[in-house]
Parts: sequence; structure tokens; C-alpha cells
Amino acid sequence: MSARETAELLLQVGRLVQAEGYDGELSPAQWMALRFFARANPFSRTPSAFAEFQATTRGTATQVIKALEAGGYLVRQPFKTDGRSVSLRLTSKGQKALARDPFEVLVRAVDSLDAPQRTAMRRALHQVLSTLATSGAHRRIGVCPDCAHFGAEMCGNPPSASSSAAECLLLGVPIEPEDVGLLCIHFQPTNEHREDGRTP
Repeated sequence: MSARETAELLLQVGRLVQAEGYDGELSPAQWMALRFFARANPFSRTPSAFAEFQATTRGTATQVIKALEAGGYLVRQPFKTDGRSVSLRLTSKGQKALARDPFEVLVRAVDSLDAPQRTAMRRALHQVLSTLATSGAHRRIGVCPDCAHFGAEMCGNPPSASSSAAECLLLGVPIEPEDVGLLCIHFQPTNEHREDGRTP
């Protein structure tokens, strides 16, 4: 199969899943926002992080967020460390909506593959995403275990059962165990990390 045929299949999968998102209540962009804020870590639940994730303008992202706030799906809170910035989280209505997320059709389809196929697909898609990110202006967003800033152990603090055994080397803060698998705006793929510690 040619690269073009494979790329066309990816587009077709995306179109089919997006078409499922038109349920009369929420648009595909609004579904994407709910998924993002449900999966984003505490540093990334912002309008600008969602704009990066969606590869869209801040204005477009803001309109999607405002519609979800007006519908009672999202609520904003000031950051504890910076009162000028806001953090967005799902309300109970937003969480209930995600329970019937049309995206789950794709999750079930991928889950129908055997474990080696899922692993191979994940690796291949990660590589494609990395290539796209380096060739364009959009930042890639990912999870801690795949990030160059992920420190497996806290420096100077031996891990214990009661504390986090990981830290963000970029921000110098501990990573709570429940946040390790969440999306982060500060994500840097390990293969793009410079030896001097700076990002490209």
C-alpha cells in the first residue's frame, strides 16, 4: 500500500468519526474541547492550550469554549498561582456528555485489534505526528512518559509509596500519579530534546 493510500485511509477515519459528532447538541469542535479538557493536565486546561491542541486560532478556540460554558458543560476557575489566568474544567453535565461521546466508536474499533497491532499503530501514528509537528508551526501535545521533560524520580527526594516518584524537569514540579497519563501543553517528544536542555 502506498503512503498516499495510507494517508487517505487516515483522512477517511477522521471524517467518519467527525460525522458521528454531529448529534444536534454539540459540534465536532465542541466534542474535541470536552475531550481535551477531560484529558488535559492541570497546566494545560487553558484556552491557549486548547487552541494549540486543535491547531486553530485563539479566537476560534475561545468561541468553542464560550459555547460550552453557556451550555453548562465547562466552567472556568482562576489559577491558584496566577489569578490572571484561567483553568477550565468539565461540569457534571460535561462529564455526562462524554459518557455518550461519539469518539468511543473509534476507541472500540481500535480496541478490536490485538495488542501487537495496537502497539504498532500507536508507534506509527506517534512517528507521523512528530514528522507533521516538525514540518509545521503547530506544537505537538502528548503525555509524560513520551516527553523529554519527564523525570522518573524526584531529584533529592527518594520516592515513597505516599508521594509522586516523578517530576516535570521543565517546570521543576512533582507530577501526581493521576496526571502522568494526561495531555500536556509543555510536551516535548524525546527525540526532539536537545543535549543543552533547550527545546528547538
